[in-house]
Amino acid sequence: MINKKIFKDKYFWIISSLIVVITFFHYSNLMAEWEIHIFYRKLYYIPIILSSFRYRLKGGLISSIIVSILYAPHLSIFRTGISITLLNQYLEIALFLTIGFITGKLVELDYEKQKSLENKVIEITKLQNYTKNIVDSINSGVLSTDPNFIITSINKEVEKIFGEKDLEGVNITRILKDKNIIDILNQAKIQKIHFSDIKTEIKVGDEEKYLALTISPLFNILDKVQGLVIIIQDKSREKYLEAQTVRTDRLVAIGELASGIAHEIRNPMGIIKTISQTLKEEKGDKDLVEGLEIIIKEVDRANKVIDGLLNFARPIENEMKEISLSELLKEVVLITDKYLSKQNISMELNINEDTNIIADKEKLKQVFINIIFNGVQSMSSGGTITINTEIIDNGVNISFIDTGIGIKKENLEKIFNPFFTTKEKGVGLGLSVSHRIIQDHNGYITIDSTESKGTQIDIYLPMS
Repeated sequence: MINKKIFKDKYFWIISSLIVVITFFHYSNLMAEWEIHIFYRKLYYIPIILSSFRYRLKGGLISSIIVSILYAPHLSIFRTGISITLLNQYLEIALFLTIGFITGKLVELDYEKQKSLENKVIEITKLQNYTKNIVDSINSGVLSTDPNFIITSINKEVEKIFGEKDLEGVNITRILKDKNIIDILNQAKIQKIHFSDIKTEIKVGDEEKYLALTISPLFNILDKVQGLVIIIQDKSREKYLEAQTVRTDRLVAIGELASGIAHEIRNPMGIIKTISQTLKEEKGDKDLVEGLEIIIKEVDRANKVIDGLLNFARPIENEMKEISLSELLKEVVLITDKYLSKQNISMELNINEDTNIIADKEKLKQVFINIIFNGVQSMSSGGTITINTEIIDNGVNISFIDTGIGIKKENLEKIFNPFFTTKEKGVGLGLSVSHRIIQDHNGYITIDSTESKGTQIDIYLPMS
């Protein structure tokens, strides 16, 4: 069955035209000199070779057979018995067929080799893509370097860790500047040693990251080192959780100590207040009465601190119920709205998706209001507090973002410690108690702050 596509190929018409034109000259100039016909006969090789190159073996054979058939009548016209000329003509037909076969066969073999090469290239490309997909799917950064520590390949996790995409062609010492790491890279290359769990810190923008590296020499087929393979694990989250654990242990110890101290102090403070009130009622001396009033006020203030200590050390049992987070946040906004308006502060509440959580509503309300008031106190000239919610990892993240003065970097680690405060009249128990409440809800609280730009407090709570 003839392929219809061939009729759309311009080379088919060129080859056909050449055969027709050459044949026409042969038969239209029968009386011409024999040398002219020899010339025309030689021209037949052009379409045969063209057909072989274009259509390979099939094209070479078909075109040579067609040429032979078209040329055959010419033999009978000029046949004058057996002669060298006649033998040359028969030999020419044999050459048509031979040239068509040989040229077509060679082109066919070349085509098959090219096709085989293309298939191998496709297979290699597929294998490379498959390998890259595997490496990109690994939850660790994987990169390779040449002997000069120039990065030759990376996976997506490396881009994510370092916050850059175009790292190929970059010297690794540009992103890993720790001198100890550079020494280890040289040792791995020169001594062919494998290193694992190498700790280092890097800074990506304003964020500090803690990394664990596994460094191995990369060998070629001659067992010579042609570079390094480095596996990078971002341990920032584990580092944070470790700090959370240490902080929790410290808070528990402080809480137990605070509880004991609070009980020991409360009794004598109660006695002092009782005696002061009795003396105030009995004595009429104005100066003495004023002094006794000061003592009573200070005792009351001290009692508030003691109550805070006791709440921190042994909080009241939570009344856990299923509640709507969006309704709780709307209540908090309603409660704080007038206070914020007086301070020239606007509030934005963005609830991504309503969700229910198991929680003590009043305790969470206490936490949220405390965080909002802290934000207000950091914005003496007005500003904005934004509350965002987002569902992540089978839980919900509530972000409180203010545009205040921010927190100094050296204070961020101390912010949850009891009695740590940067306020003149602050006690320093608000965030400690808030941390304890969120922890009792199986959640966690984090703070990120930049001086003069503002603070973001994130609270993660599991969904019901």
